[in-house]
Amino acid sequence: MVIAIANNTEPQAIYQTVKPMPCRYFKYVCVVLLLLQSGSLLAQSNDFQTKLKGFKANNDLTNWIYEQLDYANENPQTAADNILKIQKKRWRNAKTAEERFAWLNLLSTLAYYQLLNGNIFGSINSYENALSFFRKHKILDYDVVEYIYKPLGNNYTRLGDYERALFIQKQSIEFQHYHSEDKNKAAAIYCNMAISYRSMGKLEDAYKTINKGLALKPDHFNLVMLNNVYADVLYDDQKYFEAATVIENNISKQKASNAATAYWLMSSYTTAGNIYLKQQETTKASIFYTKALQLLDRYYPHSRIRERANLYTQIGTTYLTQNKPNQAISYAQKTLKTLGVNKTQKIYGDNKLVDVFMLLAKANLQLRQAEKALKNINLSLLSAYKIRNEFAADKTKERLQDYLKQIAEQGIDISYQLYKQTSDKKYLQQILTLAEQSKSRTLLDQMQRNQQSVSKNIKNDSLFLKKQQLERNISFLEKQAIEEPNQHATKNIEGLKYDLALINKTLSKKYQYLNFEDYQMNIQIEKLPNHRFIEYFIGEKDIYVINIYRHKIENVIKLPHAEKIKTALQTFLQTYFHNGANAMLNNPKAFFQASHRIYQLILAPIKLKPNEQLTIIPDGVLGYLSFDGLISRNNYTENISKWPFLIKNHTTDYAFSIQTLLTEKKTTTSNTFAGLFITHSEGNKTQLNAITTEADLIKKYVKGSFLFDNEVNPKSFEQLFTKSKVMHIGTHAYLTGVNHEPTLDFGEEKMYLFELSAKQSAPSLVVLSACQTADGLLANGEGIISLSRGFNAVGTTATIASLWNVNDDAAAQIMAGFYQSLVKNKNASQALRQTKLNWLSTTKMSNAVLLPYYWDSLIYMGKNQEIELQKPINWLGKSFLASYFAFLLAATLIIRRVKFAKKTIA
Repeated sequence: MVIAIANNTEPQAIYQTVKPMPCRYFKYVCVVLLLLQSGSLLAQSNDFQTKLKGFKANNDLTNWIYEQLDYANENPQTAADNILKIQKKRWRNAKTAEERFAWLNLLSTLAYYQLLNGNIFGSINSYENALSFFRKHKILDYDVVEYIYKPLGNNYTRLGDYERALFIQKQSIEFQHYHSEDKNKAAAIYCNMAISYRSMGKLEDAYKTINKGLALKPDHFNLVMLNNVYADVLYDDQKYFEAATVIENNISKQKASNAATAYWLMSSYTTAGNIYLKQQETTKASIFYTKALQLLDRYYPHSRIRERANLYTQIGTTYLTQNKPNQAISYAQKTLKTLGVNKTQKIYGDNKLVDVFMLLAKANLQLRQAEKALKNINLSLLSAYKIRNEFAADKTKERLQDYLKQIAEQGIDISYQLYKQTSDKKYLQQILTLAEQSKSRTLLDQMQRNQQSVSKNIKNDSLFLKKQQLERNISFLEKQAIEEPNQHATKNIEGLKYDLALINKTLSKKYQYLNFEDYQMNIQIEKLPNHRFIEYFIGEKDIYVINIYRHKIENVIKLPHAEKIKTALQTFLQTYFHNGANAMLNNPKAFFQASHRIYQLILAPIKLKPNEQLTIIPDGVLGYLSFDGLISRNNYTENISKWPFLIKNHTTDYAFSIQTLLTEKKTTTSNTFAGLFITHSEGNKTQLNAITTEADLIKKYVKGSFLFDNEVNPKSFEQLFTKSKVMHIGTHAYLTGVNHEPTLDFGEEKMYLFELSAKQSAPSLVVLSACQTADGLLANGEGIISLSRGFNAVGTTATIASLWNVNDDAAAQIMAGFYQSLVKNKNASQALRQTKLNWLSTTKMSNAVLLPYYWDSLIYMGKNQEIELQKPINWLGKSFLASYFAFLLAATLIIRRVKFAKKTIA
């Protein structure tokens, strides 16, 4: 996403020298020329329209299409608009092979001109339509690789959607090998694949793909393309000297003789400029950028809009590196004008806009115009989020989030400085807004779409039903790919996901409420509960702690040296939790001191009041930490039960973000409980006594459905999921597959995160008593991708899940205590706290089990809530009471009979 760019000279445009005409004759000549031109155009127009009417009268759709395509090609500046009109004027669909070939030609030509005009979204849509038409009618004599696959894949790459780009590129190489052994076309595809891999940061794959292309020994043109990309990959690999050598050599072998060769020479010049800028050789860099712009001016004076815009931004950035902000702003404005953006036009999604607004923001900062800088950062993020709405794959969104978090950090820093200068609390709100944009946005998308798709009347739409079927098929194949890895399954998954993305795009157009375009959502803190919220933003330079209390942002605390704090947190977590209990057991005092240091680093600056309820919204590595076990005061004693744990003064729960917390969930209205228990591990029929103990203990306090071992499977799980108020899952959990998917072990079957899909309703609370169910891979700018998160995505209001491998016996006791407290007090978060406090206050056989490793793994994530469950029927007590009342009744009857008998005798 970030391009290193440089230039320090004005580009030399090429002008045609014309002798000026005397002024007194000029206006008359103009009038004559206009009349002549108008007459000529009118004649051409009449002839053109006559031909079209004739073709239509003869029902000749093929020539009707080609005549208009010829006209569009002769007028490239209006070609896209003219072709769009053709689509509307068509009187019938194409029926014959010849007509379909012509129509496919029209679709791909439209896409091409939209790309030249800089309309990348329109171009993608048109190429997708062309590919769908090709697949439907199997027009095999059409060069689909050259005119659809290749440009569509390139468009996805331009957008930053590299997963879909690679899918299309793999499809095109497969098609090319099957239908034609043209080595030059194959080399060009490998070149484009290398660009995708490079953009994803997969440099080894990029090198391999380039070598595949070079091994084909392609012609000079394709060799130039491959070496251009090779230099780019070397640049990303920080091999700047090698990159410079390759690109200089590549430039020496090129000559601009036509538009195609000029384009690749322009690309070579641009790459050379990037490399020399990185080496701080600004003179060389500026020479190459100037040459690149000259080629665009000469061969593409009215097209290649995005390339021209990119060069203007590069030149502006060069001025910025020389502390010439006014010149930088001047070129940034040229970029905006080129992309068709002005003060009145709505911002759209484009990487070039993301870059140019950041250029403006940095120039504003050099001029000490902080307000303007903040405004341009917000515009940069706005454009980026509009791009994000076009992405299909979650991993693509997560990669973008990582980049956007860097932009958000700059905006937060500016806002913080402005607040310090002005004390205006609007800047605190701006900090919160920017922080929220870097938290669980993909999760928020999933939650909103899942809820809206089940709440709106689209369930009977055939397209929606097809979408659901595709999702089921993808889920099945992904599960199969993890358990029995093979390339064929992976290829099928990629194809289905591509089809699903197209269906989702169509549904979004049909049902506008499925779109979420407001990147700066209004963070409605007035709707939060009336207690303290602490939201963290962990940047590359600094950490920000946003302190919200009673619907107001009290303050924002800036913690410098983010890297040192992150390292301290990672070391603490790894040493005392992720590596097991030994370090804590062997040296409790060292743990005590380390825990207090972490408390001092991340929480002490807030100045908490006694007995406050806290909601923690973590960021980055903090997502792996339970705050309950932090040591709040430095007064060590060997008696662990006397340690000043945070939990003793505060009730703490957690949220992925404020936005996910406030999003409406469609939970069940029942008050039923469902417990699923696997009492043996896979391949081992030995009973896991702790799981059995857990189930038996819970039965003492809660009435509900209890399923064991073979009764627990995906089918029974789904049946109970929509009917239960609380679902308890007692089984093992772990990460599986190349993507480290969080997985629940259901004995002979497994359940994966991606198998969860939108339901009509979901439990208010899912309790995951398995190990590491709140753990997972950390996606920067998005959060921890865990099983707990997956349940929230499908509508569960909250989860209780584990952050590390727990002691089974301790977990069983704590779980039972939780339900005992929940039935009594009804508040879920408070019940978990009370259970932990009871653990600390109850005499144990060993002082060691009071250490946080044993009791602090479980955290409450989501909206705090009141939950009422049914208590079990005490049959023993009821039997005793029944017998007692039966005895009383019998005794009463006997006494009455005796009295009656006495009366009778008397």
